[in-house]
Amino acid sequence: MIGEADDKEGVKIVLTASRTDMSDFEDDAFTAFLCTFPRFLAGIRVEKYLKPSADEDGTCRFAPYGLRKVEALLVEEFGRENVVVVHPAMLNRFVGPKTQLIGISVHDPAGLAYVSMTYNSLIGFGGTSLNQHEFKRLMENPVFRNFEGKIIAGGPGVWQIRDAKLQDTYGIDVLMAGEAESDLIPLVHRLLNGERVDEYVHARKTDPRRDRVPVILKPSTFGSVEITRGCGRGCRFCTPTMRQAYSFPIDHIMKEAKVNIDGGSKSIFVVTDDVFLYQSFPGFRPNREKLVKLFNSIASYPGVQRINISHGSIAPIVYDPKILAELSPILLEKSGRKLRGKTFQTIEVGIETGSTRIMTSHMKGKALPLDVKDWHEIVTQGLGIMNDNGWYPLCTMMTGLPEENEEDTSQTLELMDKMKSYTLFYVPLLFIPLEDAMLRNAKRCGLGHINDLQWEFIATSWRRNLDIWDGEKSQYYRMLGFALYWAFLRWKHGSRATRAAMKFVGMPEFLFPREKLLGLRCDHRFCA
Repeated sequence: MIGEADDKEGVKIVLTASRTDMSDFEDDAFTAFLCTFPRFLAGIRVEKYLKPSADEDGTCRFAPYGLRKVEALLVEEFGRENVVVVHPAMLNRFVGPKTQLIGISVHDPAGLAYVSMTYNSLIGFGGTSLNQHEFKRLMENPVFRNFEGKIIAGGPGVWQIRDAKLQDTYGIDVLMAGEAESDLIPLVHRLLNGERVDEYVHARKTDPRRDRVPVILKPSTFGSVEITRGCGRGCRFCTPTMRQAYSFPIDHIMKEAKVNIDGGSKSIFVVTDDVFLYQSFPGFRPNREKLVKLFNSIASYPGVQRINISHGSIAPIVYDPKILAELSPILLEKSGRKLRGKTFQTIEVGIETGSTRIMTSHMKGKALPLDVKDWHEIVTQGLGIMNDNGWYPLCTMMTGLPEENEEDTSQTLELMDKMKSYTLFYVPLLFIPLEDAMLRNAKRCGLGHINDLQWEFIATSWRRNLDIWDGEKSQYYRMLGFALYWAFLRWKHGSRATRAAMKFVGMPEFLFPREKLLGLRCDHRFCA
């Protein structure tokens, strides 16, 4: 049996990830967002989820979906006996003299992703992000000290290791950016053969029409199953939008659903860059019939108790409101989420901005198949349709985009005023240039250089969240936050955050009219 405790020789290829990336958070992917917050705050809440969950042989019971894909590729090439996926706490059982390669999956290893950067800088205390701390903890595992084989890291966070100059610090031989299906196996053979390999490798984009995408062999965290890859909308700040969308066939999807459920998962997490584009028609027009057929297939599979969805756009459901009318009876029954006794389904939706100028410049395709000039109406109509059908989305909104000025921020605040009657969770973010995005060379936006209107954008978002999601305690939390501001945050972020703090606590608008703030621009040395 692979991984017996008395086997000191090790396994040829060992795959792992940090404790936060390995956790399934009791099948709730949204709880994982807590790991982007400072470790001394988030650690208290999530420590109970970070203990290893192992099969009888000591290998991981659940692992990140991307790592399971890598496992499937390597098993096909090198054999089941030569490849294991293990929790970092179990590395000493599987790494030995025969181990030639350790592969590490990384998501947010240096805390440089959107949510980590925004909220660690906003909170200002509690240490580095929990994700960053756990990656450091993984790389300081004793098994790496005398390891003589090769170490390769891959996943969406490899650029962070490069930019934070951590590759040499942790002795990582190769960082592989991109998808694995085309280039991973040749790269691994070169490493194992002792050939020279670049320290940073950009893999070719996988074309599922040409390249074989394997079915996972063992369960993934959250019961993840990929239904689409890419979206093709062309948003300049994003990476999945820059590639043509592909929808996987239902039989491929259901094979992975079976692996997850048979392996002990009770839920299916639908991984997609835009669920409403599954098998869509040309022009980003949704295919309601195919969507309903897909979710009927998943929901009817024996053992599926919950269905969660990663991402979706808002324009397709305005184009065809019947989509949610037909999906909701299927998905609300499999939700497991309630707000004040009412069952709801959720999904992450990118609203990003209220400025049609910024939309036209950086994300015109987000409004398709509708017209970007109607963005405010698309958003409000879409939220209304979602709420009417029991969907309460998690909506990301961004400030500090290149070329953004105070009028653009004011338009975002105006859109938020129109959104205030709807139930959603606001996620305000600062712009951060991502690897492989068209805006990768733009300046990141830091809290030290945003203006009063941008502070108001952040404060309004979180006041709304408290009012919507914890109405009974909202005033208590607002007063606590205001006290924290005067005790600490004012000295960290400066007086420009004062109006935002007053807005957050609920002081009347006439005391700090928004019009007085127009003309205070973001410092474009940092935000453009």
